[in-house]
Amino acid sequence: MTKQNIFYRMGPKANMDVLKKFISKYAAGDVLYKKGDIQTDFFIINKGKVQLKNDGGGPILATLTKGDFFGEESLNSEQNAIYTVEVIEDAFLIKIPYVSLTEMLKQTPDIALKILKKLSEKHIKIQSMLLEMAAAGAGGARPAAREARKEDSTSEKIGGEVKAYLIIQRSNRLVQLTKSQTFLGRRDYTTGFVPDIDLTDEDEEKYISRKHAKIQFKDGKFYLSEEPGAINGTFLNGNKLQTGVKHELKAEDEITLCHLNIIFKV
Repeated sequence: MTKQNIFYRMGPKANMDVLKKFISKYAAGDVLYKKGDIQTDFFIINKGKVQLKNDGGGPILATLTKGDFFGEESLNSEQNAIYTVEVIEDAFLIKIPYVSLTEMLKQTPDIALKILKKLSEKHIKIQSMLLEMAAAGAGGARPAAREARKEDSTSEKIGGEVKAYLIIQRSNRLVQLTKSQTFLGRRDYTTGFVPDIDLTDEDEEKYISRKHAKIQFKDGKFYLSEEPGAINGTFLNGNKLQTGVKHELKAEDEITLCHLNIIFKV
């Protein structure tokens, strides 16, 4: 499945006609702009990877890949860049000047909301990274490591007599459910968070949230629920779930996280 960028709601043809003139190629090692530069362009990654740094030689704050965007400083006229951005893998980037971006947002206001949600997610990651660095510098334990240990210690193992599996249809991967609490989502390369069932490879479009859904085993039954912050939908047999509401799973149920179908087997 081809990944849809944030302007897909404009319609596939209009989407391509509008964006193709903004696509530019960059090589690994290219510095797109440095912290403090006047930033006038908004970037969407169509292919490749970039890194955000506090300064040219500073720590890596985030690694962004296909579908991510940066350059939000351009939404404010004459705003200085708050990161140094370097290409680390040959990339095709959609580079949209401020004037063109504001016109697009006026035509499709729902896109502005999606940008705000994505920005919130990215800034939370960077804030977590900065707090982690500060704690490490003070001789404290890494917050991410503490969180990972806590999650692991609170999730009990299911008895060996219980056999339940998930079949991820895109890759035909089979995963056994072995814990009383299992998180499904995508790996976070910035904070180091890895969900119990990591769907990063299957979710090439990057629609699935880091911690998207949870499967719980209680009183001999399995239950599915959507996690807070999951923005692209969780479905059970085609029915959209409300965040935090548990639904019992039965054999051959179809779980859909955004676009990724998973079959529950017992």
